[in-house]
Amino acid sequence: MFGSLGSTELIVIVVLVLIVFGAGKLPSVMKDLGKGVSEFKKAQQTDGEPVVSAAGTTAAVAPVSPQTAVAQPAPVTSQPVAARTVDSAPRA
Repeated sequence: MFGSLGSTELIVIVVLVLIVFGAGKLPSVMKDLGKGVSEFKKAQQTDGEPVVSAAGTTAAVAPVSPQTAVAQPAPVTSQPVAARTVDSAPRA
């Protein structure tokens, strides 16, 4: 799971999590993270079957087709550049 992460990287991640969430809030954050991971795994296993929510109702999973957005380039307005002369000697 953490094959590409070394021990130093894991320690840095743990320290950053402690700084961001604090030691008191860390158990609830990990609990919520675990629930999210388990729901994600359950959703992967159902794969197109109806999903039963916590309220007991069945929600049909509709396939989603990707929508393509076409970006229109902004109109280019150009102004002529005024000619200026370059002095041969720098001003002091």
